[in-house]
Amino acid sequence: MKNRKPAARRLLAVTAGCAALALSACGAGQVSQTANQVAAVNGTNGELGDAVVRDVTLVTQEDNSVALKFNASNQGIDGEDVTLQSVSVQDASVDLGKRVTLAPDCSVVADSSAAIAEMNPSDATVGCTQYLETTVEGENFYNGAARTVTFTFDNGDIEVNAPIVAWYADAGQTYRHQDGVNREGADAIDGEHEGSEIR
Repeated sequence: MKNRKPAARRLLAVTAGCAALALSACGAGQVSQTANQVAAVNGTNGELGDAVVRDVTLVTQEDNSVALKFNASNQGIDGEDVTLQSVSVQDASVDLGKRVTLAPDCSVVADSSAAIAEMNPSDATVGCTQYLETTVEGENFYNGAARTVTFTFDNGDIEVNAPIVAWYADAGQTYRHQDGVNREGADAIDGEHEGSEIR
C-alpha cells in the first residue's frame, strides 16, 4: 500500500501557496483613502508657468457684497517678473484697480476689505507680499454654487472654477443671545451674552 503522506503534504503546500497569493492580491489596484487628498481650503488652484493662483473663492459678505479671495504668486526663484494684468468673473465684474507685478518668489493676497484689514492692519507691503482689497459687482451669487474666474497674466490666462461660500466670523467673535440674535463686538463683552451660546 502506497504512503499518502507526501501527496497530502504537496496538496497542503499548494493550497497554502494559493491562499497566500489570493490574500496578497486583495489590495492590488486599490486606491488609498489619502491618495487624492487636497489642502483643507475652500478655493481652487491653477498655474501657468511660474504664475500660480491658490484658494480662489468668491465670498459673500454680511452686507451681501461679494469679495474675490485668492493668493497669486510667482513661483520662479531666479526667473523673470510675472504681471497679473486683470481678473474677470463669469457674469460679473471685478476691478483690481491696478496691474500687479510679482518678482520671483513674491505674491499678492486678495480678499474683502475687512479680511485684509485683519491680515495687514498697517496697510503696507510686507516683504514682497502685496495686499489687495476686492469687490465683485454682480447678482445671484448663491452659496454652494461656483463661477468661472479668469486670471490674465502677461504670459497667458489661468481659468478656474471658483466656489461661492459665505463669510463667517472667527470662533469666539459672535454670541447667540437667548432671543436667537447673534451679537458681536461690545455686545459680546458687556455681560449681555450671559447664558448665550458661543458661535
